[in-house]
Amino acid sequence: MTVKIIGLLAVLLCGPPPLATTMAVSSESTGQDSQVVTGTLEELDMSKMGGKIKTDLGQTVAFTIQNPDLFKGLSVGEHVAIRIDDKGQAIKVMATILPELPVPELPVPKK
Repeated sequence: MTVKIIGLLAVLLCGPPPLATTMAVSSESTGQDSQVVTGTLEELDMSKMGGKIKTDLGQTVAFTIQNPDLFKGLSVGEHVAIRIDDKGQAIKVMATILPELPVPELPVPKK
């Protein structure tokens, strides 16, 4: 049992960074500077063409909406990943299934 837990922790600690972190994307691949933010859709106001996402790490990120079709079928409370350009505009929206949570701290062994 202990070996399985240690193995799982090793995979979690050595694996790729969680999606909840903001990832920079090179401007060459998208034609503009952008970042991907993953979290819960906290606010979506089509009359003001804007919204907010609360990341899995608790930060709130505001964005503007240029293409309302990107948010068709989505509602507040859903877990999403949004690509946001350097002007704060949502340029791509992807629904996600499970939130990425921070890796828990390991307990300090008692001597």
